[in-house]
Amino acid sequence: MAGSRAEKLARLVRVQRQIERMAETQLSNTLRDQAVLDASQDALVEAVGSFDPVHAAMSHNYAQRFQRISAKSQQLEGIKSVQERRVLTEKTKADRLTDQAEAAAGNEERAAADEALLDLLESSLKRG
Repeated sequence: MAGSRAEKLARLVRVQRQIERMAETQLSNTLRDQAVLDASQDALVEAVGSFDPVHAAMSHNYAQRFQRISAKSQQLEGIKSVQERRVLTEKTKADRLTDQAEAAAGNEERAAADEALLDLLESSLKRG
């Protein structure tokens, strides 16, 4: 598996950024689900508070549904916090790999420049 350290690190950076994007996508899906649940809770609260006789007859069903939605909302809140930490972790990993890749590329450039200078010096000494 040929390749310089900088190339390998650059490839790892691309993979890590993809993992970061996947974690962000999961978080956005969770946030979207949370928004849907919040809207459902708001609709249920409005229905329970309504003076419409149809809603009054269904108040028990609304209360049960509200409890289920509240439980699901709490679950999503926990999932969201885990996913937020994961996004932060993956971003930190990617940033560190980026720094390492940049440092490796700089080291390789310096080594190449040093080698070129040594070759130039050798060729000038051989002519002289």
